[in-house]
Amino acid sequence: MPEPVSEVQPLFDAVRAGDAARVAAMLDEDPARLHARLPPYAWTPLHAAAHAGQDAVVALLLARGLDPNAKEAGDDTTALHWAAAAGRADVVRRLLAAGADPVGRGDDHALEVIGWATCWDGCDDDAHREVVRLLRAAGARHHVFSAVATDDADEVRRIVAGDPSQLARPMSRHEGGQLPLHFAVRMRRPRMAALLLALGADPLAGDAEGMPPSAYATDPDTDRAVLAAARGRVAATLLVALALRAGDAAARAYPGAGVVDAGALHLMAKRGDAEAVRELLARGADPGARWAHWGAVVTPLHLAAFLGHVEVARLLLAAGADPSVRDTEHDADPLGWAEHCGRHEVAALLRAHAASS
Repeated sequence: MPEPVSEVQPLFDAVRAGDAARVAAMLDEDPARLHARLPPYAWTPLHAAAHAGQDAVVALLLARGLDPNAKEAGDDTTALHWAAAAGRADVVRRLLAAGADPVGRGDDHALEVIGWATCWDGCDDDAHREVVRLLRAAGARHHVFSAVATDDADEVRRIVAGDPSQLARPMSRHEGGQLPLHFAVRMRRPRMAALLLALGADPLAGDAEGMPPSAYATDPDTDRAVLAAARGRVAATLLVALALRAGDAAARAYPGAGVVDAGALHLMAKRGDAEAVRELLARGADPGARWAHWGAVVTPLHLAAFLGHVEVARLLLAAGADPSVRDTEHDADPLGWAEHCGRHEVAALLRAHAASS
């Protein structure tokens, strides 16, 4: 059982601060501290040092005998997973030299170390690319999600050629069972989305909640190939026609105002498609409609605020959206969502609207 936080916190504070001298003194005073575990997920000092990028402390802990392949209990990961996720190339290099497993199968997200280096938001930079280079040099191989995340068309082709079922491989429950095509849209990889479709991915396949890939779009263009592939199918409705700017097709399918797909306004607000939002509002879409999205019942304004789509938020407010409505998961109004995500321009708009009301 992990020690109480109060017992181990000073050591972990020194580790994260990179105070190697202080860490060494604490270990000299009580060598058993080397094997301390931090609640609630039983992190080792090596996990904390690796994630914080404290290479000198990592070197010290390894020299004192801490196992580079020790796992924590939250995500069942090693220190290498966390160094990779944070883009700590120097630490990754040191851990690999000390015998850390470059693959790291069995983590709770089923992404392996290379997925932790590539599949999170913010991993598309030089530091993370260097981590991927180090991992591959040490023997790690891409899976379909890391290949999509790194925009590596050759690797995607290789993986699917070896096992076509990878096109329908779901991510873990933590990622809502996204398929590779969902993931490509979420990561804003239009080239990967087009490639996956060409290889046979289903543009209307659902994730664990039955959501199609386009439900993950946060801009008007990333999923254009997906929507084009879906066009003409039974499930491709007004949302598809509007997203593709196929106004005539939309008019034929929905000739009158007041007929709008459930969730269409929410998804167009999420993708920041102001033109489609105008069209939906003109057709009678309710600017305050509530719809379940990723486990929370939200309004279109919540989603516009979440992604920072100022023009869409302005249109919704002008149409009568109520900015005081709170979602069912976080009990927060759109301003709360904007502030939490650092969407300062939308937050300012919402505050100004409240002040003028």
